[in-house]
Amino acid sequence: MKKLTLLFIVLFAAFVINAQNVAINNDGSTAATSAMLDVKSTTKGFMMPRVTSAQRIAITSPVLGLLVFDTDTKTIWAYDGASWKNLTTSGGGGGFTLPFSQTVNTATSAFQITNQGAGAAIEGSSSSQYGIGMTAKTTGEGSWGLYAFSNGAGSQSIRSYADNGTAFHGENNNPANTNTLLNLINKGAAKTGSFQLANNSSTSANVQIAGNHLGEQLLIFQTNPANSQSAVTINNSGTGAGVRTNNTGGGMGMHASSSGDNGLLGTTTAVSKSGVRGEAGTGSNGVFGVNTGTGAGVRGESNTGTGIIAYSTSGTGIYANSISGKALEVSGNLKISGGNTTPGNGKVLTSDASGNATWQTPMSPPKIAFKVSDVITLDGTTNIFSMEYKRIQYKTVEYDISNSFQIYAGSEEGTAGTFTAPVGGIYHFDAATNFLFATTFDYRELNMELRVYRNGVTSTLAKTGSYINDVDNTLVTLSTDVRLYANDIVWIVVNQWNTVSLPSPLVAGIENYFNGHLVFQY
Repeated sequence: MKKLTLLFIVLFAAFVINAQNVAINNDGSTAATSAMLDVKSTTKGFMMPRVTSAQRIAITSPVLGLLVFDTDTKTIWAYDGASWKNLTTSGGGGGFTLPFSQTVNTATSAFQITNQGAGAAIEGSSSSQYGIGMTAKTTGEGSWGLYAFSNGAGSQSIRSYADNGTAFHGENNNPANTNTLLNLINKGAAKTGSFQLANNSSTSANVQIAGNHLGEQLLIFQTNPANSQSAVTINNSGTGAGVRTNNTGGGMGMHASSSGDNGLLGTTTAVSKSGVRGEAGTGSNGVFGVNTGTGAGVRGESNTGTGIIAYSTSGTGIYANSISGKALEVSGNLKISGGNTTPGNGKVLTSDASGNATWQTPMSPPKIAFKVSDVITLDGTTNIFSMEYKRIQYKTVEYDISNSFQIYAGSEEGTAGTFTAPVGGIYHFDAATNFLFATTFDYRELNMELRVYRNGVTSTLAKTGSYINDVDNTLVTLSTDVRLYANDIVWIVVNQWNTVSLPSPLVAGIENYFNGHLVFQY
């Protein structure tokens, strides 16, 4: 009885009742006003009811908020009005029993961890093949599956590493999804994206874009009219190409167009290199430029070098076509060499029937010219009988560049006194014959003809004459341009007619001459 009384006194001393609040302590302090039960101790803990898992489950009609310690799971369990929830694990540290799932409806963060150290606030890892270290997803319209924010200088909102796999991978598995898979908006002054392949021995592409769709693989917009910089700039410190395109589907390797400036501008400061270089196989175009206005399809300019240089082993180096404008316009020097063009000093560019031009040594026009003078006198005089045409035989060859005139050599037969045309063309001839004045009669008529022998037929090419009625010497002249064919034979004949039908002599001397030359070959 004494023991019960002592226990009651001790318990009563430990309890301080203050209205609706109960305090359990050993220092006599009152309970906190907001606590129905305030337990305080620096040496002891709070022991809640201990049950096994079977006993916990067997509790009849557990009330909402009921707490027990499960001795099997060694964790604290709470009843949420519908089922028991495991609040802790034996590992401590605020851990969860996995897998863990919880649904909340809150406008603030449902789960927030702040780490003031240098480690990760949250870390997820997976050691399984095709496992996922961490996943974030959303099904709400306009919502974000993952939101990352950074406000420190040099800090990064998202940073990913990969030793063997992919550092970042994104997929859109819904064919009807018209949203952008990766969207970056930069309102700052630095680059929006940076890609760097730091392994200097790698031969892989730094950035690869591949698609099996019907749109562009890469679409770039420059929407600021005040921006004078290039929409795309590529700096290559190596010896490869700054830009290389390859189209195996039959389309163009590169298509460049502009409504206000050059469609494509290529520059180089290297020696013997090209600002724009195009290469193509059989039947293809290395560089193909089309202009539907008044400009140029392809334009090349150079201050000291070559504006456009083109090579071809069997095709066409440069092909230019224009319906109504200039197919090719060159301002400055023009050089055509290589292939079978065989350039050389003094050669001229000559085309064949198909328009293929090569450098050819110009054909010098034949040097054909002659002049003979004076007349041959027979027995001291050369008589021209009345009504008779007589071939004039000349005495002296003053010049015969092509050796084409047959001078008199003692006989008037055959080709004596004739010129044979070496080539066909337009020829000019001059001739003069001096008739002696008449002492016994008056001349009535004097005639001179230029005759030709061609293909077995003799005909007259030109004719002149004079009517005379005095006693002076009379000079009859002829000057004409005629067309001759190769191997035509021409000569001069004269004729006189008088009222008494007497012969008339010619006056010897240089007043009698016959000369001719080729004007141009034809």
